[in-house]
Amino acid sequence: MSTTILLIAPESAATHVATALQMQLDAEVQVVPNRRSAIASLRRNEYALIVLEESLTTSDPDAVEQLYKAAAGALLIEVNFVLSNADRIVRQVRSALTRRAQDRAQARAAATASLTNELASALAGLLLESQLALREAGPAQQPKLRHVVELASGLRDRLRA
Repeated sequence: MSTTILLIAPESAATHVATALQMQLDAEVQVVPNRRSAIASLRRNEYALIVLEESLTTSDPDAVEQLYKAAAGALLIEVNFVLSNADRIVRQVRSALTRRAQDRAQARAAATASLTNELASALAGLLLESQLALREAGPAQQPKLRHVVELASGLRDRLRA
């Protein structure tokens, strides 16, 4: 799946940049000329990244705030197209996408570690309780409780691996 980018800039400035992003990043780029069109597009589609021409942010700060809110999970970077050539914008976008991927990987690893710790704790309690119950169980309950202990031990071993 290719990266989807929303480019908010006048068409005359955006055409060259959009082409560079498509070619160098293998990205799907949608160009819209203003904030209103951008917000409408954000309601219909999801984007990994939004590139906003800086000059569009100065005239109406409230509208820009709405754009940031509408961006939801997408990264939004502001770029001055007058001062930045297409190669520089591609580098900035590539860097932002790399940071996003790293942040997601770190969050995924932290969530995995947290879940593993929670499961290990609950499983340790289950294993301990089932072992204690097995010691105190009568002959009729021992096979079932032994099976519960074996299942809990197996889960613990798989969780450690």
